[in-house]
Amino acid sequence: MRLLLCFLLLSLTACSLTPEKPPARSTVVTKSAMAPFTVHQYVGDLSAQLSHIKGPFKSSARIAVTSFYFADGLDSELAQGPGDGLSQQIQESLLTQFTQLGYNIIEYRLENNLNLSPIADGMLSRDITKLRKRQNIDFVITGTLTRQQHAYIVNARMVNTHDSAVVSAASTEIPINVMWGDEKIQQRDGFIYRSEY
Repeated sequence: MRLLLCFLLLSLTACSLTPEKPPARSTVVTKSAMAPFTVHQYVGDLSAQLSHIKGPFKSSARIAVTSFYFADGLDSELAQGPGDGLSQQIQESLLTQFTQLGYNIIEYRLENNLNLSPIADGMLSRDITKLRKRQNIDFVITGTLTRQQHAYIVNARMVNTHDSAVVSAASTEIPINVMWGDEKIQQRDGFIYRSEY
């Protein structure tokens, strides 16, 4: 019995002398939260709403899609900062989705000639001197952005170019961080960007 008691005391003493391992440090770097969906997915909501056209509509109607500007800077101010590229991506996604839905979408930025350069080739331009003189467009999808603290409010409409009548309209919110994370400082294309504080 004494032997058992000595053995038990010795075991307990040995346990208290064994050093505990320090807690492991986390090496996980938390990434800035991005929006749960892509711009293309948010624009899908706009496409669904815009496809509800009021009045007569011919399936052969030719539709163009324009860039989306800030509501208070029409024709001059695209989304900047965390929304850089958002204006053009909304345009491109609407063009893609309406084409996939079977609408007759017109690419009015198409040049008359193929342009080749040492690093790329293409036929799209925003230079009006390189585009066709006459564009036969029946409807245009256009819209505006309004920035809020957490999101851009995107308002879109399809307008009849012959009488300026709005034949369908849509609205959705796209989170500010859909194009870039919400870090306070970011580096993109060799430039440092600081978001608003």
